[in-house]
Amino acid sequence: MFFTLYEMFKLSFKFNKVISGVMNNRVDEFLFCLNNEIENKTDKYWLEQVVFEIGDDQNLNIIVNSEFIKNSIEKKILDTIIRVYKNINRFGDCVFVLDKTLSISTSEFEVVEVAEGVEDKSVQDQPTYDLDVFEELFIGSCNNLAVTAAKNVVKIPGKRFNPLFIYGKPGVGKTHLLKTIEKSSVSSFYIDSESFLESYINGIKNKDIDVFKNKIRSVDILLIDDIQFFLGKKGVSEELFHTINYFLNNSKAVVLASDQKPQELIGFPERLVSRILNGLVTDIEKPDQKIFSDVLKRNDLEYGGNLITKKEFNLLTSLDFQSFREINGVVNNLIINKQTGTGNSKYVAELVSMYSNNKVLELTPEFILDYCSNLYQIDKRLVLSKNRSEQVSNARHLFIYLMRKHTEYSLNQIGLYVGNRSHSTVLSSIKKVEDSPGLKKEINIFNNKVSSKENLLTGV
Repeated sequence: MFFTLYEMFKLSFKFNKVISGVMNNRVDEFLFCLNNEIENKTDKYWLEQVVFEIGDDQNLNIIVNSEFIKNSIEKKILDTIIRVYKNINRFGDCVFVLDKTLSISTSEFEVVEVAEGVEDKSVQDQPTYDLDVFEELFIGSCNNLAVTAAKNVVKIPGKRFNPLFIYGKPGVGKTHLLKTIEKSSVSSFYIDSESFLESYINGIKNKDIDVFKNKIRSVDILLIDDIQFFLGKKGVSEELFHTINYFLNNSKAVVLASDQKPQELIGFPERLVSRILNGLVTDIEKPDQKIFSDVLKRNDLEYGGNLITKKEFNLLTSLDFQSFREINGVVNNLIINKQTGTGNSKYVAELVSMYSNNKVLELTPEFILDYCSNLYQIDKRLVLSKNRSEQVSNARHLFIYLMRKHTEYSLNQIGLYVGNRSHSTVLSSIKKVEDSPGLKKEINIFNNKVSSKENLLTGV
């Protein structure tokens, strides 16, 4: 039996259509299962930036339009993608495909333009925000999403990402981003946890709490920093919950910052954590190599290209810094050395030796607390408790003293961290350390170990 060319074409078309239909069905099955696995709003955003295809080789092609999207997918949800696809097809692999021509709808994360004719001319003549302020920031893969979300908040407060919750370790730029938002918007107000708590308590004492409420609720964007210090403080946590509700109900924006994830805010009212999770939660990670390179280039340019040599630049950008505070410290030293005529070759060589040997210590509150708890062989929770036994008290005094000496926390912030103790109590602990030969000895041991870059958490 012979087929005409036309008949053969029809058969081929039908066969390919069937195969294509099978592949499409498998993609739909995969996407259905994947969507059931991913609940976090931020993760769902990354999922929306991808096109999935199953090739003839049974591999799942993860099609993206940029290296940034690829890196973010790898970090955030790739493990989940692989696990879900393996459950459907255990013979196939997951492969990234970069297609820069791919058009993805990123409506939620674009800084959208206001539609023509929406605002009257009088409003247009008086802009309420200036996104150019964000140009002052150093932006890389570590903070791109947080900055993009912040721009959206500034341009259309209360319309999306509400509340916006930004978390990350101390020194990665959370406070700087919040203050950039404040600077960029006419109707915004920044307040740290210490000031918020103090204003709230004074309002209760003076019976004028409404003055405080009216002040922070009068703006379109409220920015509250370091909310982890509200842990265990029922009254102010309730006030924060009602404040967030007010802003949500009145199409106003709230931006919160913390060094902990919302899920780690143990002691916060459950409904407050739930309200936070209903917005956008995003992190800021340690500065990446690109950011450090940009910082060096900008400062080198200010010195006519003579701040550091090309060799010194390459050596410095090979180092792994944990925070902007470290980077700023390095840059300040480079500038001082340049201004005094000392030169930077010796300083750069010392830095390279220090970092290459993994001898840099990040003296965070958590690190210091671990040290004190290990030293006195007591539970960390006891150090922060009201327990007044001699051993616990000494551990607490030492912790407070080291916090004051080795971190940028204020006396009030230290007091909040250590079980909501007062400014005067913190000062008293510091004085007790200074007056105690035994505790002063422990301080010297700690400082010597820091100087010699020893591992402080072993062999204490």
